[in-house]
Amino acid sequence: MIDQCTIKSGGVKKNRKKSKNRVGEMSLASNRSEEGLPGRGLVEQYINSHQFAAGDKLPSIRELAAEMGVKPGTVRDALLDAQGKGLVRIIPRAGTFVAQLDATGHQQLDCDIDEPLRQRLAVDEEHNRFHLLEARELLEVELVGRAVRRRELQDLLPLRELLESMAAIKPKGRGDNYVQLDVQFHLEIARLAGNAVMANMLQVLLDALTPYLNELPWSRQRVARTDDSHANLYQTLIEGDVAAAQCEMRHHLQDAYETLMQQLRQPLRAL
Repeated sequence: MIDQCTIKSGGVKKNRKKSKNRVGEMSLASNRSEEGLPGRGLVEQYINSHQFAAGDKLPSIRELAAEMGVKPGTVRDALLDAQGKGLVRIIPRAGTFVAQLDATGHQQLDCDIDEPLRQRLAVDEEHNRFHLLEARELLEVELVGRAVRRRELQDLLPLRELLESMAAIKPKGRGDNYVQLDVQFHLEIARLAGNAVMANMLQVLLDALTPYLNELPWSRQRVARTDDSHANLYQTLIEGDVAAAQCEMRHHLQDAYETLMQQLRQPLRAL
């Protein structure tokens, strides 16, 4: 497989770099980015403390500012931050409403979109895996580019925490637990992209692929490649480099594609 992650951005050639325990190094930059953001988390705390349910309308900005004891501008920034995380929906001339979330904390789509797609993507034949993988690459390359354009540095904290959780799992102990965190990592990038339809389409694809991903063996080489690629993806999000992020995502998914294809070819060699 040709390494397609040698790209040109702004006339300067950029190559993928191997990471060395970069999760810990990246945490300092993210921590610094959270300073000076007094509104961050205000809306989430308010919703939890007042036990708002999905669909409930929040008070106006002025009312929230008076109740919280902060300036209206701070509340406005906090609402925009909460909307970016999928916690609320701001509807012009109507107000701000608590979003409907699923068990993982992601904004839900109407079932008339989600369920038929799940039914159509039922994996009954081997060739369907190829289609799922190709569709996943098309979606995720676009989503990571959108995420880079929209993200604020403080939004990357959940990604860093997922990376740290994945790094805590020893290579010999990797299995369903690691795959679950890996899926959450990719869904978090999709959430940052700000398109709930595309994010839920990706979730359906990943749900269909997860049984096959759970079966893949973890060689030392695959462990190293996966860890490096996750860290590189996170770094491109920090740097705000759209081209590098999309290239890294493509390389990351092609590696998973090749690993899965090798697994599928094994029974054929035994015949």
